[in-house]
Amino acid sequence: MLDQRATSWVAATLALAVAGCSSEGGLVPVSGKVTYRGQPVPGATVLFMGDENTRPTTAISGSDGSYSLMTLDSRGAMPGKYSVVVSKTDVPPDQGEPPSMEEAAKLANRPPPAVKQLLPAKYGDVTRTPLQFEVTSGPATTFDIPLTD
Repeated sequence: MLDQRATSWVAATLALAVAGCSSEGGLVPVSGKVTYRGQPVPGATVLFMGDENTRPTTAISGSDGSYSLMTLDSRGAMPGKYSVVVSKTDVPPDQGEPPSMEEAAKLANRPPPAVKQLLPAKYGDVTRTPLQFEVTSGPATTFDIPLTD
């Protein structure tokens, strides 16, 4: 049977081991700026898709087009090679008040409004994107993403 001191030592050792395996271990901070035709792209979804040895990592660009990648709930990306997908859609504006029951019944059989892609399609498809980046171990990395037609 373990005494109180040995039990405390085992518990402390396990806590340190679990903390050492946190999701931030080995992640490299990655940030940059998304532009299209030389202008910042706010609200773009940036997705870094790697191979089976890396986790996907994502960001939403800010009002100035800047982004900072997150993997799960931690900042950064795992070292590795990535295909990068960037997309932005035009979401129909909120109509304000919910429709009446009669209006809702009329709208029920209509297809939802089409979502309009605001960036060239090649950037939104992981199999066609020309954007390829490699994250290497070390200090923070900057990948600016200038999109063109």
